[in-house]
Amino acid sequence: MGHHNRLMPPTPDTDDNGTDQPGNDPSSQPSTAVSSDEASTAPDTGETEGHPGRNATEADQATTDTGESNGEAEGKNEGESFPPRGVLTMRALRWGGLFGAVVFGVTTLVLLLGFPDFGDPTPIMVILTTGPLLVGGTLVRLFLRMMDKKRPVLVTILTTIMAALGMAASAFVTLEWWDTYLKTGFSVLFLLTLAAMNLAITIPLSVTPLLHHLHSTMASASDPDSPSRWRRLHFKTGEKTSKGLPRYERVRVPRRTRRYLTALVIAPALTLGSAIVGTWALVNPVHHVTATSPADGSLTPPASLAPTATWTKEISSTELTTVAGAGGPILLTDEGIMALNPKDGSVLWSYEREHATFVPASSSTPNNRSLITSPDGKYVATRIRQHKFVASPPASDAAITLVFDALTGRIVFEHQGHGGTLQLTDSAVLDDDNAFSLTDGSQMWTLPEGSYVYYSGPAGHSSFIQRYSEDHTTNITPSGVEKAAVSITVFPQNNPAAEVEIQQILSEFTFEDGTVNDFSSFIEGWAARYTGEVDSSGNPMAEAISLDALAKVDGADAKTIPLGATSGINTEASHLSGSIVTYPVITADAASKRPHENARAATVFAPSTRTVTPASQDRSLAAARTGIVEVPAEDGSSSAALVIRPGDDSPGTTIPITPGSTFRSPQELADDNGIPAQPLFSRNSELERPTTVTRTPGVVIATLNVTELGYVHCSVGPQNDSQRCREAYQIFGLTGGQK
Repeated sequence: MGHHNRLMPPTPDTDDNGTDQPGNDPSSQPSTAVSSDEASTAPDTGETEGHPGRNATEADQATTDTGESNGEAEGKNEGESFPPRGVLTMRALRWGGLFGAVVFGVTTLVLLLGFPDFGDPTPIMVILTTGPLLVGGTLVRLFLRMMDKKRPVLVTILTTIMAALGMAASAFVTLEWWDTYLKTGFSVLFLLTLAAMNLAITIPLSVTPLLHHLHSTMASASDPDSPSRWRRLHFKTGEKTSKGLPRYERVRVPRRTRRYLTALVIAPALTLGSAIVGTWALVNPVHHVTATSPADGSLTPPASLAPTATWTKEISSTELTTVAGAGGPILLTDEGIMALNPKDGSVLWSYEREHATFVPASSSTPNNRSLITSPDGKYVATRIRQHKFVASPPASDAAITLVFDALTGRIVFEHQGHGGTLQLTDSAVLDDDNAFSLTDGSQMWTLPEGSYVYYSGPAGHSSFIQRYSEDHTTNITPSGVEKAAVSITVFPQNNPAAEVEIQQILSEFTFEDGTVNDFSSFIEGWAARYTGEVDSSGNPMAEAISLDALAKVDGADAKTIPLGATSGINTEASHLSGSIVTYPVITADAASKRPHENARAATVFAPSTRTVTPASQDRSLAAARTGIVEVPAEDGSSSAALVIRPGDDSPGTTIPITPGSTFRSPQELADDNGIPAQPLFSRNSELERPTTVTRTPGVVIATLNVTELGYVHCSVGPQNDSQRCREAYQIFGLTGGQK
């Protein structure tokens, strides 16, 4: 059959036998055409244009409703088109699915490699979803190649199975992503990309049976003109080569059709990528608002207590933690962190993470604190429980550590790790065994294997605390005085090998038999230690000294401040007041007496001013008694008020509790045993206070739990003992009393 100048069907292929080169148009020189037995592996998205004299009306005559040609190929029966309608579209979609699978597969791998470690669920997820797809696709391809005639029913079944398998795999991963988000507050990006990869893989696996079916229905179908081939598509010209073999010529497409097919190739990756980006943007658990201007870092804590509250705020949360940042109070709720303006209680900056669980730095953190500040208060750190795909093993304490600029709310450090201890200096963070700079986030060093850091919390200005342990010297002095002390090991933040062990550091006093409080409190980079001397009555004497001086940091201030006689450090009062508060001298026979029968503060040391004040003269929070009292009225009724009574017996603060703001009566609100106000000290964790007071720059924060539900059945909704009900807190800001 001779060569005819027929309209050729559109295809993005470029001829791989040189027939498209300028001046070598196969239509104008059919006798010089070369057989294309060697097929290219490039996707059919290229375009070549024949010689202008070949067919000037080619593009205008092309069928574009599906982006495919209706031209007739030489060597076919008259009226039979090649390739069949839909072939080029399906081939383009097949390449598009493969392209999308590669894009999302590489993205998933990169995201996984970005994790420090991941647990077993991750490879299992891939095996359970992508694995069956690949195995099923391979079996289907082998089955189709073995069958000469692909019956429509069989092709339909195979296509349906592969499509259903792919969608099920993608849906399984997507549901796992959603479940992880609801439980942990993490939108796991690699789960979304894995779901997209499974969908992309499904496209070529579903299209392949259809292409094989079309191949089986074609007359005189051979390898070069098989629609199911991955290489460039050719048609039989009807001529013979010099060797007597059938001559093939590449199928051509006009420019407009090529653009259509190219769009189909990139459509799966673009569509799925857009879906991921949209999902990631819309289902974003993080809502982070930084301060428009930095908070005032020049404020100092109130030197005395204001008579009443300046402002009030209400917050709902299962728990509420308040710490002192350099610019004022910083609160941690179920939703996240917020910094308040000490003047009016407005929010300066906030970081919220839906469904997240904020966890204490470690079990060694005194009072299980979930917020840790740097000694200068310019940084605040917290941890969020990590999802199971990062935990290794899945049940471990994997967490993300976040460090914020306390004045602006900007995140200066974020690290995924496996829990461990957490410490802050003024310029560095110790996250488990690794130290990082807070200036640029770079890693400074890693502790040697076998080293163990026990303490979590504020450290020195330029030094870390490696560990502390009980001092096994005599706890009762010859004079019969109880003495609480521990030994600590410190080192400069830039030299972890320069360890210095310090003995006789004041620790929390033990008031209950069988209870060991082997921790201390370090305030603004200062510690308290026994000097080894006694007063005239034989009572142990103590002094304040900076942790940097103990760690022998170059240039550290080695000045010591006498604190007088004491039996230990009041960690609770020290933490809440931002001062080092020592216990008075407590004899062995008085150690177990009720708190109200003994003073719980002797000396107050303010590191910011380097001043020491006797508790009996202190007007701040350090030596105060706090609680709720019943206030009788002249008509016989009564109300309740939150009171703070300073150590110098000045009036302090009285905050009336609005009737109806709590379901408890004034009598029930008052503290047990008729003791309305008790000193600040570390009590049994089971004895939760309805009120807490924290001294911060610019304001004293008083918090009242008006519901006090605790771990009980919720009053409404499903009852679940394992869930803690949200409680309502009233927050009062006391801004007076500035020096």
